Amino acid sequence: MFTIALRVLWNGGVARIAVEEARNAKAKLFVYRESFYDYDLSDINVTFMRRRGQKGFFTPLFKKITEIYAKNRGDDATVDLDLIIKASKIIKGPALFHDQFAGITGYLRKKFYGEEYALYLHETSLPLKGLKYALPKAMEWKVLKNAKFVFTNSKWNKEVLQNRGISSEVLYPGCYPEEKVYEKKEKFVLAVSMWDSGRKPEIYGEIAKRIKGKLVMAGSWARQDTMEEFKRKYPEVIVTGRIPEEKLKELYRKAMLTIRFGFDERGPGMAVLESLCNGTAIIVNEGLGGKEFVINGENGFIVKDIHDSVDKINEVLENNELMLRLSRNALESSKKYSWKVHADKLNEYMDKLK
Repeated sequence: MFTIALRVLWNGGVARIAVEEARNAKAKLFVYRESFYDYDLSDINVTFMRRRGQKGFFTPLFKKITEIYAKNRGDDATVDLDLIIKASKIIKGPALFHDQFAGITGYLRKKFYGEEYALYLHETSLPLKGLKYALPKAMEWKVLKNAKFVFTNSKWNKEVLQNRGISSEVLYPGCYPEEKVYEKKEKFVLAVSMWDSGRKPEIYGEIAKRIKGKLVMAGSWARQDTMEEFKRKYPEVIVTGRIPEEKLKELYRKAMLTIRFGFDERGPGMAVLESLCNGTAIIVNEGLGGKEFVINGENGFIVKDIHDSVDKINEVLENNELMLRLSRNALESSKKYSWKVHADKLNEYMDKLK
């Protein structure tokens, strides 16, 4: 058995992947800090270093430092360097670290104890420019170069790393494909994410004004004030906020389409796979790594801008036959991305660390 190390357990894509890996690969889940989440952990061997609401002596300092790079992500995105260092004395044996910051733990264990480690990279800072990124880029470089295996979530990320001399393996996130498409869909479009200002929620608000149906934005928001401001500005959007997993699944199944935009976001966006596996076609733009799952015109659409997306959405909302064809293709295309496929490949690599 190996360990999966996760910095923050919350309702975000990184945490979702780590939880499902632990469940399907029968691995231990080691969480540095617990935050808000709706995952069922009853069948997972999980250990927490810091429980929800607890803070360390240096937490205010780490919060201020994190805000320099990700102010829009809120307090829960804080990088807890004290826990990262402390974990290097606790985690033992084969381990997979989720993101480059958790990977510092693996790097320290390798330097002090000679243990190899694996890293799952979701987003990389290496292409970023500016003096303020010099330190995190140098840290990330060390962590990546010293890892035995580097996994990443898209071909786009793999290419970026390869151009900087770092070898990696693409290990797409998984999903649980439904048995069949729910055909009594309702006339609304769904957008799902862990929302913050960096995800440009206003784009969805502008789309909502132009489509011939409703737009539902589901998922947690990193900052409450960001959500409230958006709701005031775009009253035509149905904003659910944080909702239970079963309610989210119901929305996926009943939506006629899901839409997800990215802005140089090389990760897939979990909403893309989750939509496909629930039998709902997806619309993405060129700036999202999730475009790698989309067969244009078959299980969804890759669009250029808001206007293009509005045209495609209205075409589907007004054509039930087209919607059903896209939905069936979406479900079929998701079957090769199951969590079992993901876990089998992960176990194959992690066995080489033992």
